[in-house]
Parts: sequence; C-alpha cells; structure tokens
Amino acid sequence: GFRKGKAPKHLVRAKIATEDVMNEALNSLLVANYEKTMNEENLNPIVRPEINVTKMSMEEVELTITIIEAPVVTLGEYKNILVEKSTITVSDSDVEDELKTLQEKNAEVSVKDSEVVNGDIVTIDFEGFVDGVAFEGGKAEKYDLEIGSKSFIPGFEDQIIGMKTGEEKDINVTFPENYVAHLAGKAATFKIKLHEVKEKVLPEINDDLALDANYEGVSNLEELKTFFKKQIQDRKEAEASEAAVGKLMDIIVKNAEFAVAEEIVDDEAAHQLEDIKHQLSHRNMTLESYLEMINMTNDDLMSKLKEDALKNLKYAFTMMKIAEVEKITVSKEDLDKSYEDIAKMYGMGIDDVRKALGNREDGLKRDLLNQKVITFLKESNSL
Repeated sequence: GFRKGKAPKHLVRAKIATEDVMNEALNSLLVANYEKTMNEENLNPIVRPEINVTKMSMEEVELTITIIEAPVVTLGEYKNILVEKSTITVSDSDVEDELKTLQEKNAEVSVKDSEVVNGDIVTIDFEGFVDGVAFEGGKAEKYDLEIGSKSFIPGFEDQIIGMKTGEEKDINVTFPENYVAHLAGKAATFKIKLHEVKEKVLPEINDDLALDANYEGVSNLEELKTFFKKQIQDRKEAEASEAAVGKLMDIIVKNAEFAVAEEIVDDEAAHQLEDIKHQLSHRNMTLESYLEMINMTNDDLMSKLKEDALKNLKYAFTMMKIAEVEKITVSKEDLDKSYEDIAKMYGMGIDDVRKALGNREDGLKRDLLNQKVITFLKESNSL
C-alpha cells in the first residue's frame, strides 16, 4: 500500500530475498562494465570468460574474470613455397563411366513376371531376427531395393536373385564385425516377401542419348564425349588445386609458432558436437544411436572432435595473421557482391537474403576473408 519509492527499507528486505537482489545488482554491474573494461584494456576474449565472485556484501563486491585470448601467431615462411600438384589425366574409361551414369539416369523401368536377376529393382517386405528375436530397425514394408547396389549387408541381395513375385523366403546373413555394436558379427535371419520385380531398360549410347541429355552445344555422341572430358578435366583440376592448397597450408601452419589454449579447443569441439546433435535430430537419431552405428564411444568421438578442432583452429589463426600482415580485408563492395551472388543462386531479392542470413553476416565475412587469403597464397606460391 506504500507509494512507489516510499516503502520502508526494513519491510522491503523482509519481503525480498537478499540473494536475489545481490545477483541482480551483480548482473547490472557486469553488463555495464564488462565491455568497457575489455575495450579499455584492448582485450579480445575468444571463448566465454570465467567469472568468479571473490567477495560480495551489501557494501562491496569483488570478482575476477578469467579470459582466454586468441594466440599470438609468429609467422614463418608463407610465400615462395613450392608444392607439387598432381598430374591430371582424363582416360577413356573416365568418359565411359560418365556415359554409363547418363545411361542409368535415362533408363526406363518396367514390371516383369520372371525371376529376379542382378540389376532388377524389387519391392519387398522384410523383418530381421537374431536368435529368433526381432531387432530394432530390421523391419520395413514395400521397400524398393536395387539388386547389386550393395546397399544392404553382404549376402542379402544375392539371396533375392532367383525369387519370383509373391514368393516368401528366409535369408540368412552375418552382420560385419564393424557393424553397430549390438549386431556386429552376429548371424541373422530375414523373412522376405517379394511384392514386385522391375527391370531397367537402358537406352543405347548413341546420338539420340546425346540429344536427350540436353547439354548446350551437344548434338551428337562425339560432342557429348568432348563435353564430358572437359567436365572431368575441370573437376580433377579443382580437386588437385584444393589438395595442393591443403598441403601448402600444412607447411605454413608448421612454419608458424603459436600454441592454442586447451579451453579454445574444448569450446570449438563442443560447438562441433552441438552441430552433430542438430543434424542427427533432423534424421530422428540420438547421439547414442549414432555412436553405436559408427562403433565409437563418447570419449572416442570427443577425442576425434578435439583433434579436428585443433587443426581447424591452427588453420584459422594462421590465415587471420596472414590477413593482418598482408592487410587483406573484406570491403562493403565484397559483401554486397556476395549478397548479389547468393540472391541470384536462390532466386531471391538481396534484402531477403540479408534478412535470411540475419546475424550470420560475420560468418559470411570470415568466409570471404578466407577466400581472399587463399587467393593471395595461390598467387604468392608455386602450386
């Protein structure tokens, strides 16, 4: 019933927990002073700071903030390095493989009444049992399977060969030793029911196939072969160039002197783990089932993530230092051009792209900066 600001302090203290007041006051102090202190001391924390309250009373507060900054990188040699790039060759068999892929893509599928042969597509029901007990994930209905695709465990597809529409059969297989832990190396029986058999009718590799492919400038088989040869050449060149840049970065990072704090590595590995969990959630999988599928423990996974994180961080800090030394920056024009390219790619307006990216603009800037550093390194070294 007191007017605002007129309530006696002793009555307020009786109604409100002192701890809550102290915590709110502490948060207010931190918000007001943390960024100011970092700017004044020219500090740039790279992971979330650790805050410890060492003294707190109604009269005073004392706390310590422990921060981890990016490592100081001393570059070694990063220019005039010779890296041998793989020699690129495009064989006739490379072109033939592309033609066969196109042939498969243009195949017609028709239902047949005869026995299953290799290459047919079958529609089956199946349920798997180990020691007479059905196991999770071992059952499906009206499942389409291409015989010979090797998408099932060894021996499964081979035993469907010779079956006819409407036939039921028990298939006996053994799971590989590197399969999920609870099934690895175990014998299993799958009960199969075959609903339908379809065969693929492949078109001939000729001028008609070349025309049907509808590639610009291609009107016959010879032109199609030339087109594929150029595509393969470009792809192999890009792969060889990427591999050479990777070797170059390994050398540059090895030449540099710096140490990455364990806290930074742990933080990066934790981010990678969250990304994995997020991706798994879209596939309706848990981390536990994923670990079982790849036959790893949680400790194994974290060890691998930390190893990858350390390598990625070393690359990132080295590239940042090269950008600093060489005064490589991302301009507003670079950013605008990137937005335009993304807008064209997805058929969106530039403003819509900006809105969609939201607070991820910093990530886009980092990607653009990395691209510019890579371009500089390609020009400054022999690849």
